[in-house]
Amino acid sequence: MATKFGMTQYMTPAEAAEIARCDRTHVYAALASGELLGYQRKRRNKIKGPWLIEPEALDRWIRGE
Repeated sequence: MATKFGMTQYMTPAEAAEIARCDRTHVYAALASGELLGYQRKRRNKIKGPWLIEPEALDRWIRGE
Protein backbone atom coordinates (compact mmCIF):
# COMPACT_ATOMS: atom_id res chain seq x y z
CA MET A 1 0.00 0.00 0.00
CA ALA A 2 1.53 3.32 -0.95
CA THR A 3 0.42 6.82 -0.15
CA LYS A 4 0.55 9.68 -2.61
CA PHE A 5 4.03 10.47 -1.28
CA GLY A 6 5.30 6.94 -2.04
CA MET A 7 5.70 5.93 1.60
CA THR A 8 4.48 2.61 2.96
CA GLN A 9 1.37 2.83 5.11
CA TYR A 10 1.62 0.82 8.31
CA MET A 11 -1.24 -0.69 10.30
CA THR A 12 -1.78 -1.44 13.95
CA PRO A 13 -2.23 -4.97 15.36
CA ALA A 14 -5.96 -4.26 15.79
CA GLU A 15 -6.29 -3.35 12.11
CA ALA A 16 -4.20 -6.38 11.13
CA ALA A 17 -6.41 -8.67 13.25
CA GLU A 18 -9.50 -7.33 11.54
CA ILE A 19 -8.04 -8.01 8.09
CA ALA A 20 -6.76 -11.47 9.10
CA ARG A 21 -10.07 -12.25 10.85
CA CYS A 22 -8.42 -13.32 14.08
CA ASP A 23 -8.11 -12.03 17.61
CA ARG A 24 -5.73 -9.16 18.32
CA THR A 25 -3.86 -11.29 20.90
CA HIS A 26 -3.04 -13.80 18.14
CA VAL A 27 -1.40 -10.99 16.13
CA TYR A 28 0.58 -9.84 19.20
CA ALA A 29 1.76 -13.43 19.79
CA ALA A 30 2.91 -13.71 16.16
CA LEU A 31 4.77 -10.41 16.47
CA ALA A 32 6.46 -11.49 19.71
CA SER A 33 7.57 -14.82 18.23
CA GLY A 34 8.86 -13.24 15.02
CA GLU A 35 6.34 -15.13 12.91
CA LEU A 36 4.86 -11.79 11.78
CA LEU A 37 7.25 -8.97 10.93
CA GLY A 38 6.52 -5.70 12.71
CA TYR A 39 8.34 -2.64 13.98
CA GLN A 40 8.45 -0.68 17.21
CA ARG A 41 10.18 2.61 17.91
CA LYS A 42 13.27 2.68 20.07
CA ARG A 43 13.61 5.35 22.75
CA ARG A 44 16.51 5.69 25.15
CA ASN A 45 17.80 2.22 24.27
CA LYS A 46 14.41 0.66 25.07
CA ILE A 47 11.91 -0.60 22.56
CA LYS A 48 8.60 1.14 23.22
CA GLY A 49 5.51 2.26 21.46
CA PRO A 50 2.89 0.60 19.32
CA TRP A 51 3.65 -2.17 16.87
CA LEU A 52 3.54 -1.15 13.21
CA ILE A 53 2.92 -3.77 10.52
CA GLU A 54 3.44 -3.42 6.78
CA PRO A 55 0.55 -4.70 4.64
CA GLU A 56 2.95 -6.93 2.67
CA ALA A 57 4.17 -8.61 5.87
CA LEU A 58 0.59 -9.25 6.96
CA ASP A 59 -0.24 -10.71 3.57
CA ARG A 60 2.73 -13.10 3.78
CA TRP A 61 1.73 -14.12 7.32
CA ILE A 62 -1.86 -14.83 6.27
CA ARG A 63 -0.63 -16.98 3.36
CA GLY A 64 1.76 -18.83 5.66
CA GLU A 65 4.98 -17.78 3.94
